[in-house]
Amino acid sequence: MNTTISGPAAHASALEERLGDPYDTANPYGFRAILAAREAGQPLDGEPFDAVGTEDHGAEPETVLHALRAVYRRSPMLTRPGQEAERGSGAVTAGAAVGAVDSGLRMTLRHLRARRLYGAAAVDIPQLRAVLAGAYADLLLCDALTTLAVRGTDAMPARPGAHDRMVRVLVPRVLQGAMDRLSMAMGSRFYIREGEHAIFHLLLNEMQRALFAPDGRPGRPPAPVDAAVPLTGITIADLATAPAVTALCDPELLAAAPGRALTTRARRTPQPSGPAQERLYAELNRRYDTSRSFDLAERPLPDRP
Repeated sequence: MNTTISGPAAHASALEERLGDPYDTANPYGFRAILAAREAGQPLDGEPFDAVGTEDHGAEPETVLHALRAVYRRSPMLTRPGQEAERGSGAVTAGAAVGAVDSGLRMTLRHLRARRLYGAAAVDIPQLRAVLAGAYADLLLCDALTTLAVRGTDAMPARPGAHDRMVRVLVPRVLQGAMDRLSMAMGSRFYIREGEHAIFHLLLNEMQRALFAPDGRPGRPPAPVDAAVPLTGITIADLATAPAVTALCDPELLAAAPGRALTTRARRTPQPSGPAQERLYAELNRRYDTSRSFDLAERPLPDRP
């Protein structure tokens, strides 16, 4: 996995430092300040967050993607209205939502490490580790698909429009599904609207609005995948094994992504198991402990675990 920060991701790394540690209670751009502003019905100081640099309409789409991802880690609505609204339901908005899942995954891991069940850390329960690993695999898959899209690379040139439809319709559902499973992994405490749990709620709701109602207004719940887009035999698995995609991420990890089941008629969402789960879980913890983003760029973060 990439550890050198350059090119489009470099701007986002500088932006992360400007925005500071989101867990710092004194940070004006931290989770506490964002939640307080939302609860008061007031905009956060500086909204619509032109300071992130995404107001530069000459910026390359991939640079905008990473900049927005840095902001989505805190609140997807911080950049509305903004440049990403022009791109609506396109690859930039879908890819930016990876940032919200990054925070959701980080909060869930943080919560399960601290929570005790039956005399041990909740994170030691195999089923919960599988959920964490699955959400991480989904994040990597969606990152690979949207990154190629904003670069203008078609992963399946022999099937015109297939990659684009996957990014615009299925990737949002994969990301939403990952957040839904993470919310369940938090257990009953997820429904306590305090502290980080309240922020998780905010991220979950705002991400859904950003993905499924690009104008920022509450939208309808996502339609069933089969009804939403007939892909005529094309599945996420087809894209996940395309050479352009596997060049960005290990195919073993992509093959473990639960979101691949969205274009099948599977009765349940399969979670990673075996070596793939072990690799995903180990990498997840390494990045968490060293304050690195979970996406393919592996950017340094100002977060304190």
